[in-house]
Amino acid sequence: MIKIKAKTNDIGRTLFKFLVKILDNVPVSRIERIFRQKDVKINGLKTNDKQYKIQENDEILVYGITEANKEFVLPKAEISFKLIYEDKNILIIDKPINIAMHSEENCLDYQVLKYLNYKKTSSFIPASIGRIDKKTSGLVVYAKNYETLVEFDAKTKFFDKVYQFVSDFNEKKLDITVHLKKDIDNEKMVVDKTFGVKARTIFWQENNKKFAQILTGKKHQIRATLQHLNCPILGDLKYGGKFAKRMFLHSYSITFHSLSEKFKEYNEQTFIAPTKW
Repeated sequence: MIKIKAKTNDIGRTLFKFLVKILDNVPVSRIERIFRQKDVKINGLKTNDKQYKIQENDEILVYGITEANKEFVLPKAEISFKLIYEDKNILIIDKPINIAMHSEENCLDYQVLKYLNYKKTSSFIPASIGRIDKKTSGLVVYAKNYETLVEFDAKTKFFDKVYQFVSDFNEKKLDITVHLKKDIDNEKMVVDKTFGVKARTIFWQENNKKFAQILTGKKHQIRATLQHLNCPILGDLKYGGKFAKRMFLHSYSITFHSLSEKFKEYNEQTFIAPTKW
């Protein structure tokens, strides 16, 4: 039997997702069977309600399980990002080029966990709100608690996200919507006349600098659209750009809107990571 007491960072997570996170050494299929057999108790009562929302100090008993947790070892990452802003809820950083967001030995996730000296005490692990490509530099926002992650994830479509880039784009301003679909063979996105997801981007120039605001947040949206416009990003070889020392795409600024009362202090705040080229 495993006994767990829910913490503040578990509040609001469904019981099923909570157990998947906590019992990280147990296959999901086994957790499914736990629910079928009603081998879970919440505060002394048996349940098979996967959608039960965890409350602080809930006592969860799971029967028939041993060795439920993997040992957490803080990754041996080397911190290479620049800190832009930090408080109790969020961490905003400037990611260098050629650092992956996830899954690699020195990925940004691991660097953030090392920076925060993270210790596993609940079902929550600090997580990014959105992502940028490995070859793209610039702003990335991390949630430092579960409530913040849920709030910001739900409102990202309202955030203004602006990128700076270098290419032969020469129009003063262009508001363009394209259809993007996957080119599986070449591991990229391509523009199609009718098929695919809609991706809307506003491009403009200001003081000889070029900017793009994404309004839909689709994979490789800026890169694929600029290739479609015959002005690919400098250094973006995958999308037809000329060779350069780096891919000249940078997550430049983010402005928060429409956050709830509890997070209203962030509304209309803009954070900027200046380019270094």
